[in-house]
Amino acid sequence: MPIETVTFESEVLGRTARMNVLVPDTGKSRYPTAYIHHGLSDTYETFFARTDLAAHARDVEMIVVTPDGGTGWYCNDPREGGLAWEDHIATEVVQHVESAFPAMDTRRGRALAGFSMGGYGAMMLALKHPNRFAAVCTHAGSFAFGHELRPDRPERSAFMQAVAPPGGEYDLYAITEELAASGGTAMAIRFDVGVDDHLLEHNRTFHAHLERLGIAHDYEEVPGGHEWSTVNRQLPTTLSFLAAHLAEAR
Repeated sequence: MPIETVTFESEVLGRTARMNVLVPDTGKSRYPTAYIHHGLSDTYETFFARTDLAAHARDVEMIVVTPDGGTGWYCNDPREGGLAWEDHIATEVVQHVESAFPAMDTRRGRALAGFSMGGYGAMMLALKHPNRFAAVCTHAGSFAFGHELRPDRPERSAFMQAVAPPGGEYDLYAITEELAASGGTAMAIRFDVGVDDHLLEHNRTFHAHLERLGIAHDYEEVPGGHEWSTVNRQLPTTLSFLAAHLAEAR
């Protein structure tokens, strides 16, 4: 299964968009798709370059897409010149994949995953668009983004105040409280974090928050830190989880 680098002109971003795509070669007419999101210092190329994602994907019949999410935390930036990453990733990328590849075009055919900033982005996009995606699985998600300002990181706090203020539309805690109040979600949710990861407590806190709300999810603490080796060890579990909650290739 060769990895294909795809470029297309994004109307949402107003520039060329890039992503890597891996399509199974098992001869089915349609496959479910896993969209896997990179971290803040990474690009659409990083997952395939730093992990054995291509090899792990041979065990599941899914299209795997690693889109470029920039550095905007997968949010729509309302400021002049800001980019609408949420609209691009949740809608435009999906539409392009489903028009160019043998991808299922239904909710049960779509899932999200990610690491660090991409873990936050995947969780946020899944929970904001529960009628569009069926499952989400993240590694060391930066779940405090949009919920807690960072006095030690003034540039991060300034970005959040402008784009994702606490309690706003990009606060995972606010999003899940609204979901619970409206009857919850049928989304399949899983997240893990290394016991030596600097985001461990953020993941524990979000886990406890979901438990209080009664939102079903799987949570696991695993050996390792905020490292690609930890992500690589967890990828088979991630892909198996997503595949179990998506429609089968046909």
